[in-house]
Amino acid sequence: MRIIVLQGMPDTGKTQTLNLVYDLLVPNGGGVSTNQQPLGSDPRDFSDIVIRGTQRIAFYTMGDYSTYLANAIYDYDRQGCDVLVCALSTNTAKVRANNALNQFNATRINKTVAPNATAELATNTADAQTIFNLI
Repeated sequence: MRIIVLQGMPDTGKTQTLNLVYDLLVPNGGGVSTNQQPLGSDPRDFSDIVIRGTQRIAFYTMGDYSTYLANAIYDYDRQGCDVLVCALSTNTAKVRANNALNQFNATRINKTVAPNATAELATNTADAQTIFNLI
């Protein structure tokens, strides 16, 4: 399983960016959601597996909790996903999550921080397109 990790400090737009990637895939990019589920207390956080052609693309946007992310990585691998797109908050070491990530072919993308609120959508959209192109 390949993993695309969007990493950065809290509140820099990682979840919003991964939602934009998801929107590029479902349904406009030909992807079909299998069972989108909310995660945690942020209503924007979710998990899902998207089927696009022959690819199984998993999403896990809650990157603040190391053990939960590590468990999700192993779970998506067991489910035969080809790609996992996830967030990772870098405010603490996240040892379990990083140990899990290091067992796979993980591409880490540093979240671009918008210079101001007006530029947030454009910045997140640019990061989303980078991730979409890697899928």
